Amino acid sequence: MKLFKILVLVLLIFSCQDDYKIISESDLKKLTIQDTLVNNPSHLIMTVGKSESDEFPKLLLKKRHMYMFDRDFEVANDSTIISYYSAFLIDSDGAFRKNGIWLYAQFKNEGVFPFNSNSIIYSVDSIPKNWNTKRPTTEGIYFYENDSLQLLSKEQSEEKFKEKRKNGFYFIPNKGRLFDKINVNDLE
Repeated sequence: MKLFKILVLVLLIFSCQDDYKIISESDLKKLTIQDTLVNNPSHLIMTVGKSESDEFPKLLLKKRHMYMFDRDFEVANDSTIISYYSAFLIDSDGAFRKNGIWLYAQFKNEGVFPFNSNSIIYSVDSIPKNWNTKRPTTEGIYFYENDSLQLLSKEQSEEKFKEKRKNGFYFIPNKGRLFDKINVNDLE
């Protein structure tokens, strides 16, 4: 039983994924700067990798501290970084994702307190029967209800997706991905 409790604690710790981690000067010396994306008096945003040809670069924000972003990222503007969550797995060429993505989500609560866990079962590329209405293009999370799409959240983040815990069809517009918007000015 003690081993089980330790395993659950380790899973909880490692399942909490931050958008970034703070690194040191010695960590930076192990990396190669590939490109400078933003160079402001208050901060510097660069892509870095293990070498100049690293195919999977990471984003580095240098202010008073240095922040290394672990997920897919995009610099929206001088003060906003978009950090994407893992993409939903869909058809092989991804053509279905161009204008958003449909998915069916079923929320589960398993186990017994204090070892219960919440999970979500996804069925991607699932479309409500007889759907032929125009899909929204405005950022947000939409839920299919009463033969129409209802805006659940203007924020397209994983936190907002999990907040309502409604079983049913969801539509996520544009790239069909959940993400966090990080304001650079909010970091030290």
